[in-house]
Amino acid sequence: MSNKPRSIPQVMVSSTFKDLEEHRQALIKALKSNGLTDAAMENDSARLVDVIDSSLQKVADSSAYVAIIGKRYGQVPKCAKRNPKGVSITELEFDKAIELGRPILLFVMGKDHLVHEDHVESKAVNKKKLKAFIERAKTHECSEVHRVYAQFNSLDEFKERVGPAIAELRRFLDEQDEEPNGDASVPPHTPITPALHSSIPTPPAFYAEPDYIGSHKFVGRARELEELTDWAAPADPTNLLLFEAIGGNGKSMLTWEWTTNPRHALAARPADKPWAGRFWYSFYEGGASMEDFCRHALAYMTGRPLEDFAKKKTAELKDDLLAQLHAKPWLLILDGLERVLVAYHRIDAAEVPDEEANIPTDKIVNRNPCDAIRDEDNDLLRALAAARPSKLLVSSRLTPRVLLNPSGQTINGAKRISLPGLRPPDAEALLRSCGKREESDPDITGDSAAIQSYLTANCDNHPLVIGILGGLIANYLPARGDFDTWAAAPDGGTALDLGSLDLIQRRNHILEAAIQKLPDASRHLLSTLALLTDSVDYETLKAFNPHQPPDPKNLQATVKDLEQRGLLQWDGRTRKYDLHPVVRGVASGAMATADRERHGQRVVDHFTAQPHRPYEEAETLEDVRSGLHVLRTLLKLGHYQQAADAYRGDLSAALFFNLNAYAEVLSLLKPFFSNGWDELPKGISAHDSFLANNAAMALGYSGELASALAAYGTALRACFESEGWQGIRINLCGVSYYLAAQNRLAQALRIVSLALEVAALSEDKEGVFTGRLFLFADQSRLGQWAEAAATWSLLDPMGRDWDRAVYRPGVAEKLYAEVHFWQGSLQEEHLAEAERLAAQGKDRGIIRSLHRLRGDWRLSQGEWALAAESYQEAVRLARDTRSIIDADSETGLALAKHHLGQLANPREEAERLAQLRDPAHRLLAQLWLALGDTAQAKRHALAAYKDAWADGEPYVNRYELTQTTELLQQMNVPIPDLPPYDPAKDEKLPWEDEVRAAIEKLRAEKEAKKGKAE
Repeated sequence: MSNKPRSIPQVMVSSTFKDLEEHRQALIKALKSNGLTDAAMENDSARLVDVIDSSLQKVADSSAYVAIIGKRYGQVPKCAKRNPKGVSITELEFDKAIELGRPILLFVMGKDHLVHEDHVESKAVNKKKLKAFIERAKTHECSEVHRVYAQFNSLDEFKERVGPAIAELRRFLDEQDEEPNGDASVPPHTPITPALHSSIPTPPAFYAEPDYIGSHKFVGRARELEELTDWAAPADPTNLLLFEAIGGNGKSMLTWEWTTNPRHALAARPADKPWAGRFWYSFYEGGASMEDFCRHALAYMTGRPLEDFAKKKTAELKDDLLAQLHAKPWLLILDGLERVLVAYHRIDAAEVPDEEANIPTDKIVNRNPCDAIRDEDNDLLRALAAARPSKLLVSSRLTPRVLLNPSGQTINGAKRISLPGLRPPDAEALLRSCGKREESDPDITGDSAAIQSYLTANCDNHPLVIGILGGLIANYLPARGDFDTWAAAPDGGTALDLGSLDLIQRRNHILEAAIQKLPDASRHLLSTLALLTDSVDYETLKAFNPHQPPDPKNLQATVKDLEQRGLLQWDGRTRKYDLHPVVRGVASGAMATADRERHGQRVVDHFTAQPHRPYEEAETLEDVRSGLHVLRTLLKLGHYQQAADAYRGDLSAALFFNLNAYAEVLSLLKPFFSNGWDELPKGISAHDSFLANNAAMALGYSGELASALAAYGTALRACFESEGWQGIRINLCGVSYYLAAQNRLAQALRIVSLALEVAALSEDKEGVFTGRLFLFADQSRLGQWAEAAATWSLLDPMGRDWDRAVYRPGVAEKLYAEVHFWQGSLQEEHLAEAERLAAQGKDRGIIRSLHRLRGDWRLSQGEWALAAESYQEAVRLARDTRSIIDADSETGLALAKHHLGQLANPREEAERLAQLRDPAHRLLAQLWLALGDTAQAKRHALAAYKDAWADGEPYVNRYELTQTTELLQQMNVPIPDLPPYDPAKDEKLPWEDEVRAAIEKLRAEKEAKKGKAE
């Protein structure tokens, strides 16, 4: 048996099988996502094998060993020679890993982990062996081999721990590969950082999340480097410096060079005022956000585990982060900040062309394109500009609006620099170094003046374009690497014809020419990757191998060709391949229709075939990643009906109910509604109202109520055409809900009555149930207690066993608990039952509203700590969606924390809450009153009274009106004299007559059928 590991990065997976099958799958997934091959029994063929030899050979073939130890000891093979101690296969494998000096990761199941009784060791002798094995495996005494050990008490906890551990193992193996052979100064088993706890370095060591990948070597930029060094000095009053430029102009490379090169950032600080630490964060990565940036920054600054910040909302993280930034001089770099702005809230954010970025628009509704997608991000960015003595370095295609004053100038503490192209000599130096396949290849040759003149005139010395030109020249077959010959050749430089184009057009034209010059295989692979929205691992890259038959060697040559031409980048830390956003955008836009169809279908086929966690169990966007790739690609291909079919069902339900991912839903649905939310989608069956209904719900949940009502009108028109009575009823209920949210209570009650009428006439039992549920909510809101009780007595006996798309578990019980709260009779069991049902249905929205309701209840009782705890969880769930701001919970939380003496900067927090889109005026009035500012309290109390008055008696929000009246009386403020409801001012909705006509038609048809039957 060979004891030398294979050259491929293979890891032995060791454990018992049936009891740990799901854990093994999670481990294998983590290995593959880090570019590692799993040596596991799942890969064994069906032929008979010697279990001892086979298992030990796997250990020998592997570069590392990972064991999961559960509550079963496992198989004990009998062999006096090879297993004289009579231990299990897992323990034999462990001992072999020790013998061979393989790095070891151990995951041991804790006592609180729930398991099936069949998965617990029953034999006394084996129980003793298992206990002894665990204790021995956890210690380092038996060898010098490094081991990382962690305990887990649930499958979810195991998944949380295994990802970072495997990522750190991958980095360790890479470092081992890079060590020179025979270097006695390098210990044979260098301990790896315990990734089970943290892989974040200790300050002042530099930390990047993730490392930057450059497409070419850094040259020039002496002026900008000097300007950065001057800015970094303690004496400079500017805290935030932003480099703004079009894509590919070298913003990221410049800031990375200055930050990481000891001659610049480190040298910029005096010895008595050094950086406390340097942290780089890229917003180009999938899942990147300001919230995630804060979490990683705080974990780095404080040395605490990242998990400590996982449940904190951005407002809390902001306070913690600013405290650190004010305490010591930290250097934070925010790379690609444009990705958090409204202009990039779209499915093709990874390939937004600069033509659009220069005149940014909102593709979803009508927001300021330079605003952050989330309001709390605006607050954070504004605060960062005053974070002395720390410094914030930002690169972005666009400048966030909050960093500019009304005159378009940067606010105090901020400075903006438009990054130009390279100086001509630097551009020449960069070109000469580009295009080399190997270190032994010569630099590009040619006349210096001619090179500088050409680059200045034709691409404004744009670094990305220079790299692409280098690839073209290096691969010009008649004279490889000869600039002079290439520039004068009809099929070389003169063919580009760049004279009449502006910079962006020239850049794109050169990129298009470079793509057209690619060998077929390289162009096909590049085009396929351009259709994706993020980086890919090797397994995905291999699936798109353009060679037939798919020879790995040919794929390797193609990948190297693209890298050498500056078109493909490799991240050694994440083990993934990616395209620069500009390259992705140009490659995608320049694709011929037939090629787009062919490559896009490969993407669709690949991700359709990928195994994934059932969408109904989704907990993160990563769980629905395959479905999103399929849907986005179909949209790019213009296959709208197929895209609609892919979206409908489990994927849409997961995005809505499991994840509350309303921002993602809107970005996915917007391409269907190219002419606005109030027009039916193009290329979709006329009778299909599902997309418009989903758009309306997502718009409503995102606070865009006017657009939500417009989309509901679109959905209703589709239902009218097809006489889809169920769809009409569903959309009428949705309209009623958002009318109530706008305090149009009379209309809300009228519309839900129409929905009930449709359901009854069409004999739709589900519709009758949901219609009664909405009616119960409206009657309760109006304080019509007797009517609400009568409605409840009709709907409650109907049960809850309805389709998930129609009814979500826990909704009725949540409304019932709410009524008890308004009437002063709420008990904990009301909330507990609703939470139990909502948890079964995995509906985060209902769970969040129940936490808010409990917070309201505890706040009304003066139980500040319990109220804060409930509000905190409601806020966290809202923030997790990255598209919801729960103003009521945020304000309630601030009020509770103030009473507890835990609210830092209370006036500042009250002012922030007052600036939210829909402030919680009554709670804000209570907060200002507690702060002693009666003028602000009066202003918000009066606004709350006006909101609660709604349409006027009797169409008022009864509970809120009662509470606000009491508050005004407490403050000795006169109660406003507002007019009662005026039916003459209650205009019909645009489609209301159509609904009534449809109802009368349905009624007539039903009566005609009844007459014939009689």
